[in-house]
Amino acid sequence: MVAGGQLSYQTVQTKGSEYLPYIDGLRALAVLAVIIYHLNHQWLPGGFSGVDVFFVISGFVVSAAQKHYAGASLAGFATHFYARRVQRIVPAVLMFLVVASIACALLIPGSWLSDTNEQTGLYAFFGLSNFILASTSNDYFSPRTDYNPFTHTWSLGVEEQFYVAFPLLFFLWAAAEWRSLRHVSTFAFVTLLIASLGVAWWLASEDPTLGYYMIVSRFWELAVGVVLYQAMVLKPEFFAGIGPRVRRAALATSLLLIVIGFAFARPEAFPYPWAFAPVLGTAGLLALVGGGAPGLIFRLLSGRIAVFLGRISYSLYLWHWFVIVLLRWTIGMGSTVSYLIAASATLALASASFKFVESPVRYSAVLRRQPKLAVVAGALGAITLCWAFSYEVFQHQYRLSMSVTKDEALWHSGGVDISKGECPLRISRTEIHGGEVRRMDPACSARGPGGRILVIGDSHAGAYLPVLWKFSMETGTGVLLYRRQGCSYLSLFRPARDTSATCQEFTSAITTEILREARRGDVLFLPSLRLARFGDQWANFPDESARKAMSDAEATQLRAAAVEEAVALLRPLVDKGVHVVFEAPKPIFRAPPFRCSDWFNRSNPICEPGFEMNRTDLLAYRQPVMQSYAAIASQVDGLLVWDPFPILCPGEPCRATVNGIPLFFDADHVSGYGNMRLYGGFRNFFMGLVSTSSAPEPRAAG
Repeated sequence: MVAGGQLSYQTVQTKGSEYLPYIDGLRALAVLAVIIYHLNHQWLPGGFSGVDVFFVISGFVVSAAQKHYAGASLAGFATHFYARRVQRIVPAVLMFLVVASIACALLIPGSWLSDTNEQTGLYAFFGLSNFILASTSNDYFSPRTDYNPFTHTWSLGVEEQFYVAFPLLFFLWAAAEWRSLRHVSTFAFVTLLIASLGVAWWLASEDPTLGYYMIVSRFWELAVGVVLYQAMVLKPEFFAGIGPRVRRAALATSLLLIVIGFAFARPEAFPYPWAFAPVLGTAGLLALVGGGAPGLIFRLLSGRIAVFLGRISYSLYLWHWFVIVLLRWTIGMGSTVSYLIAASATLALASASFKFVESPVRYSAVLRRQPKLAVVAGALGAITLCWAFSYEVFQHQYRLSMSVTKDEALWHSGGVDISKGECPLRISRTEIHGGEVRRMDPACSARGPGGRILVIGDSHAGAYLPVLWKFSMETGTGVLLYRRQGCSYLSLFRPARDTSATCQEFTSAITTEILREARRGDVLFLPSLRLARFGDQWANFPDESARKAMSDAEATQLRAAAVEEAVALLRPLVDKGVHVVFEAPKPIFRAPPFRCSDWFNRSNPICEPGFEMNRTDLLAYRQPVMQSYAAIASQVDGLLVWDPFPILCPGEPCRATVNGIPLFFDADHVSGYGNMRLYGGFRNFFMGLVSTSSAPEPRAAG
């Protein structure tokens, strides 16, 4: 297997270079596992660990590719290394990113579900998308990542960040004049490998999302491939001395480790400790498959189909996720037809990319004759130009979009021009414990009627922006909006998100802020989601589970505790002379209109429940919340309830759209048009409260 300090493999010759066909077979195994997992994770629950197989292969292959380097300069080695890498990686990924950016702009509506897509795509041009995904606090298996066509580029980012350090660490190994110091390079890689393992272990409990995405907890996987290559060169006699029986047993064990990872790896325990199985298994196959007489595993990995899929594996990886996500947004995923379309489209796009983009640039005789520095500089220029193009595409998304949801006035909460009118608004934003404080100061606030409106809530509070803006401009009333996505304020049915440490921290901080900020005559308005959902932006939920969350014995007990908490929070505010107004629960629906509004997505399975709900049933469904309001009112004088339900659902049945115009953006957030339908009632109700600076008189809920 190893002779004279040089690796000897079962090889073929291609384009004048030593080629190891079984490595492409390993790549095929890895990419197929990832694709199968992404098509339907129930088919291969740990298939996502195919990425870890790629990491080990990458560390091994980039090390072996430098063995012919004959220079003695670190700068020369770095440019030689980066020129080879950019020819291999950049063309295909630029093509993918540009096409995916255009598809996003054309076919994916703007929403919470898609609001990290643009950032992820633009950062991916520079190998930094993993930073965006980690910083948005959405793990690899959350809904927003499932609907982001750039999510999978996190692994390319990890590899590219590894390549930043690689030349510095590998130079003493590769440079001919310094090879007597090879052990220094090996020591450096081993030291960082151990340190990275320690970081992965620590982040597994402290911040699993960071641990999943970042190079510091993934470095060890690529370093295993590097150290394996170095060990095979430094200790050839060890690998050559492995007998046939031991080799066969070790190969079978290595393959079994990979299979165990694919079948049983748990996402909540990744990369530590579940990455050990695929990483060690891949290292074992790389070390042992190519030595000795060809065995069954070698023949399987070197077969024509395996080699073909391995050679196009990079393009398969780039395009498969884009295809799946685009289908999720349009016709939907889950049917046999959708699986066949996804597989066929992925294979076609990957084959075309390999033939017309990857190979021509990678094996270009013209580029081979150019100075390496010029190749690297050209790649950086191409990256910058493509990034600029995609940036412009995203900037003009609402003009380019093929979706009717680009009409902000009808669909979104940004349809009011705050710079015009009798009292144009001055808006300021600050962050507070993961949320935001948005101040709306009318230019003519001196003529305002009295108190201000202080609004606290989750995304449902933010959905009232058009109403709040219009009211502030027309009446000269100052508005402060405190909101954090996913954190209801006094939800009264305690969804898991509200009891999370981050939401509790936000609630505590906002309560302290409001107690300090509120003054006599102010109005505290508390709109939040207080009903268990029948559907969200990405899925429909069973009615039974929603009703149980609202009405079973545990829910009743939790709600009673929530009422006591609400009384304790609100009583000091009422004592200061603040009017407290709860929002009565609005109608909620099973399907999100924005996902079903266009010819290319109306047949999506998420649309099947339709946009109508029984009015009587919804009124009964919200009764536990209304009873909680009454319980709070019995202990807190002057509590008020503003009820948008009769305006949004005046008769049977309740409808999410009216003559094709959306009252709701998704299954429970009011649309821009819905805001305008509510405005008259909102103005009449709140005008009477802010028009006086006197303390509120005790009043019952209703």
